[in-house]
Order: sequence, then structure tokens, then C-alpha cells
Amino acid sequence: MGFFDFFKHEPTRVETDGKALESRNQQRVLFSDYISGMKTDTAFKAYALQICINHIANAIVKCDFNTLTRGKNDSGTVWYQLNVEPNQNQNAADFWNKVIEQMVMNEDGALVVQSDSGELLVADSFTVREYAYKPNSYAYVSINGFTVQRIFYEQDVFHLKLNNSKVKAIFDSIYNEYGTFLNGAIRNYNRSNALKFALEIDATFDQLKTKPVLDEKGEQVIKDGIPLTEYDDVIDDMFENRLKPVFSDKDSVTPFESGLHLNDLNATGNSKSSGSAANKTTRDISAMFEDIINMVADAFSIPRGLLKGDTADVDGMTDNFIAFCINPIVEQIEDEINRKLYGKDNVLKHTYCRIKTDRIRNFDITKLASSAELMSRIGALSINDILEYLNREPIDEDWANKHVMSKNYALIEDALKGGENNEENQDNV
Repeated sequence: MGFFDFFKHEPTRVETDGKALESRNQQRVLFSDYISGMKTDTAFKAYALQICINHIANAIVKCDFNTLTRGKNDSGTVWYQLNVEPNQNQNAADFWNKVIEQMVMNEDGALVVQSDSGELLVADSFTVREYAYKPNSYAYVSINGFTVQRIFYEQDVFHLKLNNSKVKAIFDSIYNEYGTFLNGAIRNYNRSNALKFALEIDATFDQLKTKPVLDEKGEQVIKDGIPLTEYDDVIDDMFENRLKPVFSDKDSVTPFESGLHLNDLNATGNSKSSGSAANKTTRDISAMFEDIINMVADAFSIPRGLLKGDTADVDGMTDNFIAFCINPIVEQIEDEINRKLYGKDNVLKHTYCRIKTDRIRNFDITKLASSAELMSRIGALSINDILEYLNREPIDEDWANKHVMSKNYALIEDALKGGENNEENQDNV
């Protein structure tokens, strides 16, 4: 049974069991735990993973999903679904972004199913049972909050997994250790930038300890079981009210009694700063976060410089990115589409889908001119082939699809005979 036929058969109902529901609920909160996490360490990790997902997904979106029928381009319904509109609620960019996100975040990979109307949908969560000698089965498939109560089999779905599907789990384990250093750097930064003052009290102010605070009846006020003095009253007012403007971000003037002095503990003789919050940077934190970015980049075979936006050797990094990161993912998507959607018989007859990664790179027409002219001159590309590389509309003329060759080129055997033919021609003259 082909991919586009699997909704036509009678659905198989499945019973709900606690273990499956628990697994499904865990998958549902997967993205909220990572992408919308409120903890600092989770946010750093989620941001690093999201950068990689965006780079991979953006590259996949740039690819052209070519569909061929007996070796010739056929831009039909399948081409439209894969390149423009997989379903009524998503365009191709949103669709493939969600596929890549599921492939990275879910150890079981991404699952693509088809609706009754033939639309392609990406499952938010599912449970899978893998077998050795019969097709794998997929149950509890949830899409946008709706759970499909059917069992799907391997030939009925597109199941896409990263070759290094355990990479996120491994990265989580590494980060659990490395995250302690990052949290320590954040604490040190907060501690270094915190305002720290000492209230110096000399003998002049100590004299207030002998002056009791009296109530309206002339009796000493008792607070928390302790007789209250003017010393206690001033100190309480100092910490509860007067020092608040000092630590605010606004200009303020705070009165101090004689005998009280406020000293900045961070303004030491060994420090280059003039106060508590001066000359403190986040360099340690940013350096550690850069290490996290590098870890994720290495895990997904993305050049570090490309992930961080370096401008040096962009062409070389892009080539490595396509070769070692994008091409393996593209080949898996291509193989899954061809074996499930087209089948062996069609593929052997050159009716299949071919994903072209050429458009990931941005071509400069001035740099491409000499190469395009050479490829056209030797008959490798037609005019429309070159226009396709440039992402321009083809020319609707027969001559634009023809392959031409310069007369300067000939077969070796013809070239070797050229001298003898020339001598004969000269004799005839």
C-alpha cells in the first residue's frame, strides 16, 4: 500500500494505556521545557540548539524538491506540496522548519502523515514500536492537540531521524556538568556587580544607646520584648527606609546622623574601579556560552564560524556545512520520499524526487559568468539550465532547452585524423 493510500483503509482502533499516555504527555511538553524554559541554564541550552535548528532548517527550505517522471521534470501536485504548500495551515518553510525541529529535539525523529484530503502533516508526538522482521508501527499520533486513534505502519508514513539521533541526549548529559560552571560564572558576575557597603558607627552615635524612646505616657517603648532606644530607632529607620534610595537607580540624597559613615567595600586600593559596579564585564559568561555554541556546532557538523556569523572564509565554511551537515539530512529525506511515495518500480524507471542543494549558496552572476559560459560551450548545460541555477524564470523557447557545443571541441579519434585530412585537402588545392 502506497503512502497516499494509507488513509483509505479501515482504521485500526487502539486502546489507551497509562504508559503510552505518559510517554505522549512527556513528548508534548518537550518544546516548552527547552524553547520556553524559564531557568537560566535551560535558556542557554535552548538558544544554542535553536541556532542550529534554524541554520539547518533555513538551508533545507532553500533546497529545490525536483520531481521527475521518466527522467524529465514534472512540476505537479507532489512538487507543489513539497515546495510550496504541504497543507492548508502551513507553507513549505514552516513545514520543513517543524520537521527539522522534531528531528533534533525528539530522539524518535519526525513523523509525517497524510490527512484524508491528501495534505502532509507533521506529528507533534507519537509512540513507535520497532520490529526486526515486520514493519514498525506508530500509535498515539498527535497533531496540533488532536490525537489520531489509528495505528500507522512504516510504509504509511515518512519517518525521518538524524543519523546521530542521540546527539541531543548526549549534549544534555554534557551540559548538566558544564552548566554548573556557567551558573557559577553568572553568580560570580552578580556577586561582583552587587553594591556592598559597610555602615561605620563611631562612639558619637553609640551614645544614643543611653537615650530611651518614650511613648505618649512617658514610658519606654518595648519592641519585640526589648526596650527601644534612639540608637535602635535610627538604625531601623536607616535600613528600612533611608538606604532604599541609595540602592535605587535614581538620584537621591539620604541624611545621616553624626557618627554614621557609609563605606564602599568594593572600592579597594587593589581595584582599578572607583566603586562597587564599575569595570565589571560579562566576558566570562559570554566565553562559556561560546563554548556551548561550539559544542552544539560540532555535534551537528556545522562549522563554528558559520554558526557564530564569522565573515572570514564564508565560502569554505558553507561548502563544509552543505557536505557534512545538510547532504546527509537531504539524502535521508530524499530516500524516504522515494521509497515510500514512489516505490521501487517507479524509481528504477527514473520517476522519483531529487532534492537539489545548489540554491543554498547565493550565486554572484558576475562570478558565475565564466563558468556558465564554459558549461554551455561544452554542452553540459542549456540556457534554461543556467537560468534555473540563477533562480530565474526559464525561456519558453525550444532553442533555450537545447545543448550546444563549440566547434573547437571534437572526439579524440577525430582530432587524431585531423592532420591526415588536412594534408589531403592541401594536395587537392
